[in-house]
Amino acid sequence: MIKKMTKFLKSPNLLWGIALFAIFVISFSYVFDSKINLNGDNCYYFIYATSLAQGNGYADMLGKATAHFPPGYPLLMAPLRMVTDSIVAQKILNGAFLFVGVMLLFSIMVRAGFKRSLAFLACSAMLITPHLLEFTTMMMSEASCFCCMALVFWLFQSVTKKEEQDKIPVWRMPRFYIMLALIVFAYYIRTQAIAIIAGFILGLLFMRRYAQSAAVVGAVAIGYLPWMLRNAILGLNQSRYTSQIDFTNIFSTTKMLITQAMPESIIPFVPVDYNEPTGVALWIFGIILLAAVLYGFWSMGKLRWPLFFYFCGTIGIISLFNVPSQYRYLTSATPFLTMALFVGLYKVCEYLTKKYLKCGFSAWILLLLFVPATMQESIGNKHTLKDLRFWAEQQFPPQYANFFSMGKYLARKDADAIVCSRKPELLYATSGMRGVNFLENENTALMLQNMLDKKVDYVIFEQLGFNSTYRYLLPCLQKHPDIFTIIGQMENPETFLFVFNKQKAAEWLEANKQ
Repeated sequence: MIKKMTKFLKSPNLLWGIALFAIFVISFSYVFDSKINLNGDNCYYFIYATSLAQGNGYADMLGKATAHFPPGYPLLMAPLRMVTDSIVAQKILNGAFLFVGVMLLFSIMVRAGFKRSLAFLACSAMLITPHLLEFTTMMMSEASCFCCMALVFWLFQSVTKKEEQDKIPVWRMPRFYIMLALIVFAYYIRTQAIAIIAGFILGLLFMRRYAQSAAVVGAVAIGYLPWMLRNAILGLNQSRYTSQIDFTNIFSTTKMLITQAMPESIIPFVPVDYNEPTGVALWIFGIILLAAVLYGFWSMGKLRWPLFFYFCGTIGIISLFNVPSQYRYLTSATPFLTMALFVGLYKVCEYLTKKYLKCGFSAWILLLLFVPATMQESIGNKHTLKDLRFWAEQQFPPQYANFFSMGKYLARKDADAIVCSRKPELLYATSGMRGVNFLENENTALMLQNMLDKKVDYVIFEQLGFNSTYRYLLPCLQKHPDIFTIIGQMENPETFLFVFNKQKAAEWLEANKQ
């Protein structure tokens, strides 16, 4: 043990790791936002992790089994959720996933024969990429999925190297089976990780490792079967993304990814307006960038085919979605693209300088890639580090602050109650109050019956800006002042807390049967 520790301390990778950790701490702290994100999805992850931590299975805040999101990320959150309800702690955990994943890519590049200086620059670029940091500090699954996939590629590289050096069959290596398990688990974290499954199945086929490719297929079939059976038994949908598949927009989405999302994500070179038509210059820039990335993948030795098909799978999957994604769905793949970009540019520059200038090429010249990223000013849309810093320093908008205050008030007054509101997931994540949404129907009788069925105790009328609140909830409240009694009110903007009288609601429904 002492010899191993001494060897580790003398390793040249240690100082590079310390430097990368310093960059991570500075960048992560600079953009860190301690507030809950208002998009809602991060709240669902927190809710499901809470259910797992409390021993209630994979269920929503009311204890109902769910398949809304795959369970991998909530499962990773659950141990920390057992000891604290801190959202900040979960975001720091996300940061740890990001840093570990980046260090794995550093090791992959060094193992592949590239200079540590090149690996350091590529990994530094990952750690200052705004979109990657944005989702890492948002309590979302991108960072953990990236870390899991990075570990898969690292293990595969380790397996093939040991097989080559020690002549040991992969079937006798425990790390090979760990790799198979992690390929399955990556899919449990994010459905989009089906790209890494395709990457290894096709990559291994191209490498003529037919038995290993079949092993991946078998591992996925066996590993995913329990989740499919569980959902089938409970009558739950297998995937919420199936309805978003649309084959009519494949070309336009692929064009957006190549000419806009990739150039903006892999060290943001230029601010991109997704509403503007794609000009010739951006087409040329995007194609050059794509060529450099593909060449970078090709230069990664034994990893070239799995990485190449993982990239193709990622682009293909995103192109099938009918929702505007911009850079969002590229986030977990962004570090791999950044690594490939640096490798591709380095290899091209090295070849050109040797052929025409008869000299070597220093990886440090690629520091020039950082110049556009560091010079970008805040433009108000979270596309730069300064943007992220700006939004992290802001307080909740007044309407959300009032909404959360109502939830915290109820948590002190009646913690076991069920609250009806437009954003129950946000209310739960900020106050612990269980809640439901109201029925979006103009028939107030149906709305009242729905509230009775959901055992609602209180209703919050907020002004978060959703049209459904004014179109459906407000008329119901106005029509039945005897059923909804105001017990709390906040100003600027006006936010009301109502008691829902179940007995009077039932009596009204009985008297107004049709």
